[in-house]
Amino acid sequence: MPAAQIYDADHFRHMTGDDIALQAEIIELFRGQALLWRQLIIPDAPVRTWRDAVHTLKGSARGLGLWQLAEACEAAEEATRVSHPDSKTINRELAYVQGALADALDALPAMLAAND
Repeated sequence: MPAAQIYDADHFRHMTGDDIALQAEIIELFRGQALLWRQLIIPDAPVRTWRDAVHTLKGSARGLGLWQLAEACEAAEEATRVSHPDSKTINRELAYVQGALADALDALPAMLAAND
């Protein structure tokens, strides 16, 4: 998927006051945290563990304008609220989050390059 469809450059510029140095710092922090989130957002983890990680990731994604990732996180959270989700539902939702996170990480260089 093209990077421009994964992130909202205008939103990210607005949220950072169009400060390129701040954008670079935020992107690096996000990249570092993503390594931790990837390890926690797995079906074998306790629901509370991955749900908390997904919730935190959702907030970060929204701040960066990573709407696809934020939506994936929201769907995973909702799966635990609607009813007791079965393992097939959990696996599907967390795979969606992991895929959206991978796409977001792949798009980070383009986010920086868009402001050069």
